[in-house]
Amino acid sequence: NTGTCTVTAGTATVNTAGSLALAQWEGGALYFTSASTAIFFPAAKTVSPGGLVYITGTTFTTATSFSLPDNTFTSTYRNYRLFVNVTAFTNDVDLTLRLRASGSDNTTSNYRTAGMGLTSSAATVNRTANATSSFDVGESDSTTDYTLTLDVLAPQVAVNTNLVGQATMYYKTPAGLASLNYGLSFATTTQFDSLSFISSVASSMTGVYRVYGYANS
Repeated sequence: NTGTCTVTAGTATVNTAGSLALAQWEGGALYFTSASTAIFFPAAKTVSPGGLVYITGTTFTTATSFSLPDNTFTSTYRNYRLFVNVTAFTNDVDLTLRLRASGSDNTTSNYRTAGMGLTSSAATVNRTANATSSFDVGESDSTTDYTLTLDVLAPQVAVNTNLVGQATMYYKTPAGLASLNYGLSFATTTQFDSLSFISSVASSMTGVYRVYGYANS
């Protein structure tokens, strides 16, 4: 757990077909052919983790809102992916999202929303807002579910936090299934460690969320 370690010999001679320098978490075995001679057999290298690394997730039932745990976003990863699937609503709702730091939602008027798409009847729909206190991430009536996929870009870096993604919902007016592409931007360089997803109706949402970090290399 300290970076590269190198196998060295005291009085014995160590022979090996591979490197004696072990990367972090690598290992191997020494096989002594005599009291003074050994052969080192490096173990198979650990497979690097995939591009998306699971961080947190849970279910929520008849909730007004949910917040990711504090310090979901850290310096470990620069970018993150959020999945939200609301499987049931008790009422027609409007849905918003706020960024959080140190356990509190940021409610300053620095949120900018650009959401554009089509309904299943080919009607154009837009969800746009500028200098508001939250992101507008859509709506749904009580007859269907809602899905949101967002990439959260550089929330822990002192630059504007941008989010890009897509949402599928049942649009109230004009009525019909709608798919919208979203571009969201928080217009100051605040660093965030979490976010909140909020319904306009109390105790109205049941579903799940998952958060993954994008591997840096």
